[in-house]
Amino acid sequence: MSKSQKWLGFGIVKLMLVMIFIIGSNSNIAIAQTSLIHLHFKKARAKKIDIRFKLIHNLIIIPAFINGSDTLKFILDTGVSYTMITSLNGAYGISLNFAREIELFGLGSGREVKAYHSFGNVLELPGIIGFNHNIIILKEDFDHLSQGLGTQIHGLIGYEVFNSFIVEIDYKTRKLTLYDPKFYKNRKEQKRLKKAEKIEMELHKRKPFINVTIFNEDNESVDVNLLVDSGASHALSIFKSADKRLQVPDNSLYTFLGIGLSGEIYGHIGRINKIEIGNYKFKNPLITYPEESSIQISSYANDRAGSLGADILNRFTVTFNYSGGEMLLKPNSNYNSPFKYNLSGIDITTPYPDVPVYEITNIRRGSPAWIAGLEEGDQIVSINGLETSEYSLGYIIQILQSKAGRRLTVGIRRNDQIFSARFTLEDPIK
Repeated sequence: MSKSQKWLGFGIVKLMLVMIFIIGSNSNIAIAQTSLIHLHFKKARAKKIDIRFKLIHNLIIIPAFINGSDTLKFILDTGVSYTMITSLNGAYGISLNFAREIELFGLGSGREVKAYHSFGNVLELPGIIGFNHNIIILKEDFDHLSQGLGTQIHGLIGYEVFNSFIVEIDYKTRKLTLYDPKFYKNRKEQKRLKKAEKIEMELHKRKPFINVTIFNEDNESVDVNLLVDSGASHALSIFKSADKRLQVPDNSLYTFLGIGLSGEIYGHIGRINKIEIGNYKFKNPLITYPEESSIQISSYANDRAGSLGADILNRFTVTFNYSGGEMLLKPNSNYNSPFKYNLSGIDITTPYPDVPVYEITNIRRGSPAWIAGLEEGDQIVSINGLETSEYSLGYIIQILQSKAGRRLTVGIRRNDQIFSARFTLEDPIK
């Protein structure tokens, strides 16, 4: 295998709110057969296809197959330029074609990550197939993603899907519809425009960007260019260096934000007055500000001011039209839902994905859980008398996000001893 250094991308995984971004290089991954790298319907006369998906922490999980493998679980991510395999755990029957070694650089305080670039693969989704695909495979499994979602995740897929079809995401019914672009333009476009607002969208380095207006603490409006990132479960993430008017608000909290490909990420989380996307307005949305020192790719910050994530997108039925340079937004019943975050101060993951064992992997100093004596490594076995083994990780996180003032009695297993701890949820960034 030949080795080449590539500024391919970075990932950031919030252990409670999962945020994934993968940044592709301009043309560093050479694609000789560009015209051949495309996804198609398996049935020649098909005009559209529906795919049901799972939604965990606002992230879309779909089945995929590589070179005839058993079913793999992939996150559908508009922020991904190239299909990436993050973990081969449980990836049965998979074989990959010739690969060369590359290096990835990402968010975090660590160093580069080794990976392989594999050529000429067959990629399949239900009813969909494509040939000659480039796939990036991490040399070491990045299991933080699976642990943070509570289920085994094998990878991320984005541009190949969105560039091949008109993609409609119905977050409410959890249905993904892929349209043949010609059929959509002739039969569907005008009908849908009557019910949805068109937002102009620009592709840059194989990823979609839109303009959004942010109103800061002083109610000063700031127009910003944001990556539309369906693979990030947050509402907004902003780089402070993008504009001096986008500084961290006073009502913010400095905390652990997640784990990137290159190490841990810290930063602030707070609320701003308002954001506007076209004619849609959201008051007091949550916004994260990752530490600039964690951004190792200088060109990345120059591309945009931050990202708009799935905690915004899931309030709509969203249609991505890459070829037409537009995104359609139609509000659903989640539109006016409050923006929530973890009020306990603890991050919980599953050390064994798909097994209901829940462990504290990070705790914020001074938080209600920290004051109650909880520690990293503690296993949570019950909440308010209910055994956690009966519930998903998502349900437990909903409890921790529920409302300030809620009292919790948490059963803890530590070093084979079980005891109870009591604390009250509180909102430090009201």
